[in-house]
Amino acid sequence: MNTTLHYHTALPGLDNGKVPDWVHLLPAGEFSGADGRGPYRVSDARALITHSMQAEGGKLPIDENHATDHALVSGGPAPAVGWIVELQARADGIWGRVDWTKSGRTMVADHAYRGISPAFAAPDGVVTRIARASLTNAPNLKINTLHTTQKEPAMLPLEDVLKALGLPATTTKEQVIARLKEMKGCMTMHSQLAPLAGLDADATPEALVTGLRAKLTDVSTHSQQQIEALTGQIAELKKAGALTASTHAVEQVARTKVISDETKADLIALHTTNPQAAERIISGLQDVPSSGLNLNTRKVPTAGSGSAELAAMDDAFGTTEDEVKKWEASNARR
Repeated sequence: MNTTLHYHTALPGLDNGKVPDWVHLLPAGEFSGADGRGPYRVSDARALITHSMQAEGGKLPIDENHATDHALVSGGPAPAVGWIVELQARADGIWGRVDWTKSGRTMVADHAYRGISPAFAAPDGVVTRIARASLTNAPNLKINTLHTTQKEPAMLPLEDVLKALGLPATTTKEQVIARLKEMKGCMTMHSQLAPLAGLDADATPEALVTGLRAKLTDVSTHSQQQIEALTGQIAELKKAGALTASTHAVEQVARTKVISDETKADLIALHTTNPQAAERIISGLQDVPSSGLNLNTRKVPTAGSGSAELAAMDDAFGTTEDEVKKWEASNARR
């Protein structure tokens, strides 16, 4: 992974007050930073110069105290005080020819800064690109800024960031920000769903999906059981309601139709499941005589006394032959 680091050297002294056109960026041979990082080396000075100038469009910016690096992280101004327009390999290292801005020339001439700090990439300790440089007053890396003696975290190349986000190399800044906001929302949702699944907030997406599925299965099973129980209760209520309604209907009909107790029970049972069929049977029953029927007034039939009529009455009122015989025997003892 390319790592951007900083190495500080002193600015060349002024020549009769004249601001130097060339600044020393990297020493020759193997070198290390004052904070102990390194060692670094330039294995191919020509390739380093070509790559650096091409990568930066032929001009490497010089800012103050690595303002450009700060701006990449948190935003803010990072004006250039000069531009390195040429790199040159010399016996003592890599030098850069600077086209100073008016403000930069004034600061150097006024001795506002005493050091130059190049930012370069050095994977595996081999310097492959000089990205920019900064004016600084801390060439010995004693202050807690980008020049701190503490080791700086490696900066992830933009192409690696885009790859990690699943975005193409042509992605704009706005698209990157939108994707990051989307991912932040997903992380928030993940942390809220994890407790619902009985998991820690740092649970993997796979574990979260498995846990939620298990919870949904439990809820579905419980809901189905509740539905079945409620369905059974409703069916029982409907059955009880139908029985009550059928009983009332048959009892009402029994006031005008001749219905025995046994027939009444059968009609009530039929009415609860098929009211139309019960109504058809009821309509075919004989009406109760207006004078009613009292078995105590029934006379014992004699030959030619209308026994056929009595038998028809017995049938109409559901009186059995055994009941008639008992009644006749009771009357005979009187």
